[in-house]
Amino acid sequence: MNNRIVRENIPVPRPDFPVIVRKTLISGPQMVFGGHFHQQFELLYIRRGRLQLCCDKSDFTLGPGQLAILNPFDIHTAYSEEGLLYYYCIILDPAFLGGGADVCTARYIQPFLQGEVRFANAAPATARCGQLLEHLVKECARQAPGFELAAKADLLHIFLELYRRAPAAPLSAAERQMRQREGERFRALFLYLEENYAQNITLEDMARTAGYSVFYFSRLFHRLTGRKPTEYLRQLRLQKALELLDGGLSVSETAMRCGFNSPNYFCKNFREEYGRAPSAYRSPAR
Repeated sequence: MNNRIVRENIPVPRPDFPVIVRKTLISGPQMVFGGHFHQQFELLYIRRGRLQLCCDKSDFTLGPGQLAILNPFDIHTAYSEEGLLYYYCIILDPAFLGGGADVCTARYIQPFLQGEVRFANAAPATARCGQLLEHLVKECARQAPGFELAAKADLLHIFLELYRRAPAAPLSAAERQMRQREGERFRALFLYLEENYAQNITLEDMARTAGYSVFYFSRLFHRLTGRKPTEYLRQLRLQKALELLDGGLSVSETAMRCGFNSPNYFCKNFREEYGRAPSAYRSPAR
């Protein structure tokens, strides 16, 4: 699993069909995705297990049948718990749902694109919404003739369900500007961590990169990610270590590349996080 942290816009295979639908299965506790935001709208539909979501400075624990609703530009981070986590992920450009100067685009889609209309970040999926999500996943997997029409129809119905059942208070222009400034600062920070996690990064380094005092930064970071900055960095390094071990890299080389000052310290942290030694996870070199 490649967890690229900073994503302002997730690439789609077809620009004329800006929709991504995928199934994700994760085993055991780990960072599902690090802090990031993007312009697209994203839904996570939990089918099995539990997902810890930190979004828009609030924490949620979602189980089977529940939805994570990620509005454009919401900074979000997620972690899995013990056991299996299985969910559907739907990502789309909301503009795909509108088009032209019709009343639906003007009254519902355009305000959502501009941040004037938002949805709650977590909600139970209604029976109708669950059926629509299942049908959407099947249509996009089979890709029978006309599946794009079917997918757009499902997405419009899902948008309607959310509009009626999961509205959130709209943001004022001042609040939207503040979120944009905050997002830009943390975009720079997440990019810095993504590119330098193997280096000796201090709390002061992170606060300085984000442009805040250490005290204010620590509080704000925890609200945005659900973790203290140093704990987040530790989990990021361990997540990167999983990827390297899965690629067949040795334990000592993985420790060095992921910013741990010794293999023993790396093994201690790895066992605390995942309940087993890194050597038990390592795949044979390919």
